[in-house]
Amino acid sequence: MPGKPFDPDAERRNTPSCGLINHYEDIARASRSMLDAAHRGDWAAVEQIEAQCREKIAALKRAASTDTLSAGEKSRRMTLLRTILKDDAQIRLRAEPWLRDLENFLSTSRQAADCGS
Repeated sequence: MPGKPFDPDAERRNTPSCGLINHYEDIARASRSMLDAAHRGDWAAVEQIEAQCREKIAALKRAASTDTLSAGEKSRRMTLLRTILKDDAQIRLRAEPWLRDLENFLSTSRQAADCGS
């Protein structure tokens, strides 16, 4: 076809990804697996899955340099990112019990302050 030469990179940038959102899905599944392992107190598994997550994030970064997300995929990505952040917060609470103790202390202090006013 005469005209513009075929540019595979431009083609990839202009079409919805079939794989980029899958990277986010993989990371979300791994995050949930880490949380499950944390609930069990299996910190060796948490560490192993965390290493896998780092690899998945590196793969996501590589894919993001050439792929784009459709509007629907962008919405799904935001949902996945929120879920991942919630999982991460729960893992941290289990990994660092002093944070939970501090949260309980602050909650009790606020309740006491509210009752005193």
